[in-house]
Amino acid sequence: MNDLQELFVHKLAQQYYIEQELVETLDEMARNTTNDRMSQGFADHRDETRTQVQRLEDVFAALDRSAETRDCAILDGLEEDRRDLESRIEDEELLNMVYLNAGMMTERVEMTAYEGLTTLAEQLELGNDVQRPLESNYDEEKSAFRELETLATAKDMKSLWDRLTPS
Repeated sequence: MNDLQELFVHKLAQQYYIEQELVETLDEMARNTTNDRMSQGFADHRDETRTQVQRLEDVFAALDRSAETRDCAILDGLEEDRRDLESRIEDEELLNMVYLNAGMMTERVEMTAYEGLTTLAEQLELGNDVQRPLESNYDEEKSAFRELETLATAKDMKSLWDRLTPS
């Protein structure tokens, strides 16, 4: 990698990988959680994520490049951790906490990635055809994170916190 443009495309390809992987992950978590609000939130964000994938494809097209993916060790690590915990936890409510935490961690990673991509796009003066889709995806990630934060403090989750927290 020798220049900022190559770095931008590399990071864009990683984010494209992340979004594609998360469509399946969000679907899985929506099915597996026993908390109705969380299930609906994951399902809604899965649908948003499909749109985010399309926006990233639009960014590649604006750059006159074919969409490509690059593995992202951060997402792979988060997924490995979630799957490991799933295999070791039998309590459904405790597993809901794993999903909530996994969702929040993933949204933070995505928000940071989109901030970086937007900064690079601005420096490279790539224009609105590139920047707008990235900003839209960032805004949706921020919104999804806020929804998860709200869930973490919701009444039904408070009783779980109380039950799981040692006296």
